[in-house]
Amino acid sequence: MRFAVLGLGVVIAFALAACGSTFQSSFGESASSTTGAETRYRPPPGFKPDLVTPDGVSVQTNGQYKTEAQRKAAAAAIDKYWTEVQKCATTALGASDVSGSVPEFPGHLSIEIANNWKVVEGPTTHRRTQAFPSLVHPGSWSTSLAKPDNIYILAVPELNGLGPQMAAELELWLKRNATTSVPDLANACLAMPCYRFDYDNAPSQAWRECVD
Repeated sequence: MRFAVLGLGVVIAFALAACGSTFQSSFGESASSTTGAETRYRPPPGFKPDLVTPDGVSVQTNGQYKTEAQRKAAAAAIDKYWTEVQKCATTALGASDVSGSVPEFPGHLSIEIANNWKVVEGPTTHRRTQAFPSLVHPGSWSTSLAKPDNIYILAVPELNGLGPQMAAELELWLKRNATTSVPDLANACLAMPCYRFDYDNAPSQAWRECVD
């Protein structure tokens, strides 16, 4: 599977000869103010979180993690991604005027676990992954999609693509509070590990290919 950076939504696009994962942009002007500090969590319309990770990320699981152990594993995986994003962002920001705001970000982030996914297979690589119909390119499949209006990410249950999407949303959130330029965190933090759950979430390839 080949990867190309085109925007900020992870998509698995099926062509005749290859299966590719790309980043797409569906961003417009945010509905909230783009200047001044955000002082409270603003969930997307209709967002109904039923899980909050230890680091404070609100998650709507759509009932897909059936046991308490699975829910804890999902929360732990999400926070592992955030730990990696925070490390990367702190390095990229250096002494920026917004670097001190980074730890506050999880409390502003909404993640929904898509419930309309299928296991799809690349026609050439035959790599199998969970994906949902793309909201950006009809006929393609997405593993995650970021929307900026409410700092919201839609992801598949195996959380593929979550790390770079978090970095992209963090960048947008920081820009709303910054008086100086914010670096391109989406691309700076692109090369991130993928984390497996502490249970076998087959048929996802993530269990076999990701790290603990």
